[in-house]
Amino acid sequence: MAQAFQVASKQVSKALRAERLKIRSRVNIVSPQLCDDALGRLLPSLRKYEGCTIIDINPGVGLWSSKIHDVVRPRKHILAEPSSSAFASALEPLIKQKDSRYHLVDWPQMDTWTPDRYVAEGLLPALHTHDPKKPNRSILILANTAVLTHKGHPPKTLLKLMDWANDITSGSGFYVGGPVRVLLWCPEKDAIPVLPRTIRYRSKLSLLLEMTCHIEEIVGSRESVREKQTKRDQAVELESAKRVAKNMQKSGITVPLGRETDLHEQVQEALAQSESKDTTREMETTPIRARSWHQELQALRQKFKDVDLALYKGKRRMANAPPNIAEDPAYARFIELERNLKHVQKRTGVIEELLQEQSQIDALDLQAHDPNRKESQRTATLAEIQNRKEVLQERIENLGSQTVRDEYEFFKHERKAYAQNPPLLMWDHRSADPLKASKEEFQPAKGLCLLDIEPRHPLPYPTTVPQRTSSPVLTTTLWQNRWGNLKVLDQIAPGAFDAVTPEVPSLRDPTRGGERDLRHLPICRLTPEMAHGLTKAWFEWPFRPNLAELIHKGSVYEGSDDSGAMPRN
Repeated sequence: MAQAFQVASKQVSKALRAERLKIRSRVNIVSPQLCDDALGRLLPSLRKYEGCTIIDINPGVGLWSSKIHDVVRPRKHILAEPSSSAFASALEPLIKQKDSRYHLVDWPQMDTWTPDRYVAEGLLPALHTHDPKKPNRSILILANTAVLTHKGHPPKTLLKLMDWANDITSGSGFYVGGPVRVLLWCPEKDAIPVLPRTIRYRSKLSLLLEMTCHIEEIVGSRESVREKQTKRDQAVELESAKRVAKNMQKSGITVPLGRETDLHEQVQEALAQSESKDTTREMETTPIRARSWHQELQALRQKFKDVDLALYKGKRRMANAPPNIAEDPAYARFIELERNLKHVQKRTGVIEELLQEQSQIDALDLQAHDPNRKESQRTATLAEIQNRKEVLQERIENLGSQTVRDEYEFFKHERKAYAQNPPLLMWDHRSADPLKASKEEFQPAKGLCLLDIEPRHPLPYPTTVPQRTSSPVLTTTLWQNRWGNLKVLDQIAPGAFDAVTPEVPSLRDPTRGGERDLRHLPICRLTPEMAHGLTKAWFEWPFRPNLAELIHKGSVYEGSDDSGAMPRN
């Protein structure tokens, strides 16, 4: 008997440890104010979902669930919590309240992400009865993929979004009855390839989501170290943010006090000073890329604003400084950062000159593509373009530093991506800036994003099962080197480049983001229209390799590069 009791006790202890582990590994939203602020942003569109069925995957402690329940007033709210025993104390009050519309199910994770079991157990009606071309507002999906995983495990968010995007394309899963909206909490780092703020992090998943969804970031400050290391071109970022700020003003969208991101505050300040020149902000507008020490330098400038730097030139700066300044370590740091700024301004000044020349060439290219332009004018413009391109290329090749050449190439494509109509990145299509959240508003304290994902009716290709099977393999192979060009098609199948690319007019159309010379169009700048056209042309080419050959060709490469790094020439 004693032995049996010890065995049972060990089993109970093991079960309790497993439940505690589930609680610690799930990141929960624990700030009521954050929920209220996020719902304030979402409220106008959520009114359309009153009386719907909410499918709530991984609700955890249920704070976000209860808040959105009170706003939407659903007909049914399904709490799909695989770890229901771990969160029972938090979820039971919701279920046991009077006239509760909550339904708790503790199915395995694999059952919660597809509609089959919901329909089989009578929690959802058959989805195919809804018009697949119209948004299905009878269902609203809430999900939380913020789970602490071991290093080396693929992010759960990206796997689920890939599955959802494929379901949208094929009209299966929850999308068999039309587009279904998803409000997704996910780790900040997972949002980088989903909704990239620079083309450096645009991936095949980004492209697939652009073809099938519109995504807004409702909450998220993006404090990820990885993204901070690769800031966007400041000129582009500020221009995009100014456009968003003006649209927010027109639409009456405000940001609650304390929820302003650094970018939002910077833009509001820039808009307030737009009518008067502020020379003290020179360091923020000159560098192409913001650096971590810029704010530090601004603070030091304020501290030593009464010091006449002209009196302390070169090495004499420290020797001739007053004792109370010379002995201050902050002054030495101030002088060091001033030198850094001069170096950066000189370097970025060279790059900016090249970018301005490239911008003027692009403007001429658009003029040459104008169908109303006379042929003689078009011929003269093309000749001017060719001459200026040759001069520009010579200047680029004469740059002494490979690093400077790489920076120029990156910022050139960044600006081209934003200048095209519409801008390439979904981030630049946002209707408002996201709300800033602190890590302390989550438990455990981690940075999370709230993504509002609204699927749209996908483009008609691919249509058949074989095409849907081969299309991801083709896309994956192309994206092995995102900074390469479409000449890689010839490595997949000899003659593919010359056979396929002429069938996709947008590739060479500068008004649609293309380049006359496809050597200058990297894979990471392919638009959804271009990708759709390439898929269609590929499957209409009679000499394309079969699926097995395509997979073999793709396996020749070492693997997908998600670092965003540009290759060395």
